[in-house]
Amino acid sequence: MKKFLMPVLFFACFINLAFAQSYDPLLPPNTYRSADNPNYWQNRKPHPGYWQQDIHYTIKANVDEKTDIITASEELIYWNNSPNDLEFVYFHLYQNAFQPGSHYHDLHLSNNVQPKFGRYEKQNLGTEILKLLVEGQEVKTEMDNTLLKVWLPQPLKSGQSIKFNIDFKTYFDKDGSIRRRMKQFNAYGYKHYDGVHWYPRIAVYDAKFGWTTDQHLGREFYGNFGTYDVELTMANDFVMDATGNLINREEV
Repeated sequence: MKKFLMPVLFFACFINLAFAQSYDPLLPPNTYRSADNPNYWQNRKPHPGYWQQDIHYTIKANVDEKTDIITASEELIYWNNSPNDLEFVYFHLYQNAFQPGSHYHDLHLSNNVQPKFGRYEKQNLGTEILKLLVEGQEVKTEMDNTLLKVWLPQPLKSGQSIKFNIDFKTYFDKDGSIRRRMKQFNAYGYKHYDGVHWYPRIAVYDAKFGWTTDQHLGREFYGNFGTYDVELTMANDFVMDATGNLINREEV
């Protein structure tokens, strides 16, 4: 098996190298929050009083090329930089849009389009939550198609952080007729995976909208900035293409 380790910093396209000489995004833990990171929003606030939440994902995932299933564990550290206490959070499970009875399915039917579903889609298998803990505790959750509401053990106060641990599976499909970006297909005699928003992703909480809880209807995404440390294990005859910094090049 081939294992790829990729810490990723999703903040800006351009980096001021002179300013960032002492900043190394590959040094753990969470160095994107450091005072010498030129891309961290708190070091370059657009206006007084501005805030946004900080996130740090650590994901370990295995892609099974025989079943086309991702099995993974996710740790999310979430910092509440807002002035408000939070009693619950929301996660997006985008792949649940592509199944019978979803809001996206209803949208197709309202336009007189009857979709064809693939082998996993017809079983309502998009992203499946196997286990979810908040600070090591089981908590109340509520699923609404592509949204997962998670109640916190106690309110997350302004300036505090909280840890989520999620075990999950996400299913690739290739036979459905609904247009989707995450898919498996064959091209030029080779098997190909497009992995897009395949993990439970926390929703944005901001000063304008509060929680953004739009159901996924195949449109563009609104997400948080943050860091991603991702370990992907795949069969060693696959070629990987991804954003980020590869830190185990000598192994792969």
